[in-house]
Amino acid sequence: MMLREELDQKAQAVFLGVALGDALGATTEFMTPGEIQSQYKIHKKMRGGGWLGVKPGQVTDDTEMSLAISRAVLAKQGWDRQEVAERFLAWMRSKPIDIGATVRKGIRSYMRDGTLEVPCNDWDAGNGAAMRMAPVILFTLGDDRLLERCTLEQAHLTHNHPLSDAGCITLGRMVQAAMLGADRFQLHAMVRELIAEYPNFKFNNYKGHASGYIVETLQTVFHYFFGTGSFEECLVGVVNQGGDADTTGAIAGMLAGAFYGLDEAPRQWLKKLDSQVRAEIEQSAVKLLDLSPWVAEGSQIQELSGNLWEYHNQGYVVAITTNGKVARSGKNVMARGTARQAADRFPDLPLLLGEKINQFGNHVFDLGQRLVSFPVEHTPWEVPDLQLIRQSGEELRQLVDRNGWEKVVVPRPGCGGGGLSWGDVRPLLSPYFDERFRIIKAPVG
Repeated sequence: MMLREELDQKAQAVFLGVALGDALGATTEFMTPGEIQSQYKIHKKMRGGGWLGVKPGQVTDDTEMSLAISRAVLAKQGWDRQEVAERFLAWMRSKPIDIGATVRKGIRSYMRDGTLEVPCNDWDAGNGAAMRMAPVILFTLGDDRLLERCTLEQAHLTHNHPLSDAGCITLGRMVQAAMLGADRFQLHAMVRELIAEYPNFKFNNYKGHASGYIVETLQTVFHYFFGTGSFEECLVGVVNQGGDADTTGAIAGMLAGAFYGLDEAPRQWLKKLDSQVRAEIEQSAVKLLDLSPWVAEGSQIQELSGNLWEYHNQGYVVAITTNGKVARSGKNVMARGTARQAADRFPDLPLLLGEKINQFGNHVFDLGQRLVSFPVEHTPWEVPDLQLIRQSGEELRQLVDRNGWEKVVVPRPGCGGGGLSWGDVRPLLSPYFDERFRIIKAPVG
């Protein structure tokens, strides 16, 4: 399956995940886990009710504010913070079923004097900015700087606090990475980076607090996302913690949707979801993706699932991600990933590549047998080098042009064990990779 079709489904899963978690959690919002257990045993149905008296499948402010951002972006066919503020104001004036105090205060500031950035405030470390991240995530896919800018601009309309900012940006990066195939270990590494800078977010000794404080919200989401094995398990666990359950549910749904995809969402939940909301989300998710740098700037790169060596058997030229280390034996160190697989299949390869590196340096080489080296790092023990990856992309394109190759397959450079984000690597390759190139996005087997 081509990646775009899968990516459309992932985008829908992200946005629908917000609505599903919101509607499911509205039932248990402000309840304690004990009260939930006493009344429902385990709450896992779209039953409505709760303190707001919602109908089964009805959404609240989490989804409604997300849709407000989505409408603003689609109306302008791009990012316009003032348009987002106008949509928030129109939403507030529509007398929504629920609106948080911090959100109301921020929107009223805009209504009074056009304020587009509330001042930093110790009381603004709530989850109200994080809950509405889905449209920002989809619109900015493929450009981390744009993600950061749009995230902070939408957040600061109502919430301006370092913990809220850091939580929103990390959530955005995690959801985008999950959409593009990141595994649990890669996502956990992103959380560890957040914790290294803001230790408040530690969740290894989860206390069970699920309030509207961004730290406790994300601790709850992380605890259940990393501690469960399915979309349903994750959301059920989160909303049965009670507290700010519609928002913890919405954020968990966003992340779980990106990771598990739409097929994992319970059919009964989707059937119960407000039909108008569902239809708008399904259409808007794809339209937001159309505007993203990922699609707009790099549509020529085609991505496939499958085994790298099956494509080699089909006549493709295969690029092997390599490093520049040559051992005393004269052999290139091909100790992991596609390099290790290639060395197992072609035992003479390490010595051949080692000789070329010693003579010419760490570059792309035609190794014969429809194999080429693709340097991503200088030694096996270093982090992959983005500049080296860009250079390898340029050199590979030149080699393909010279040899007239028509089918070349490349594993995502530096994105497996190397730990790089494909969202960071892809723009480096886009100028060089055309319709002759394929990227393997799944594990190479």
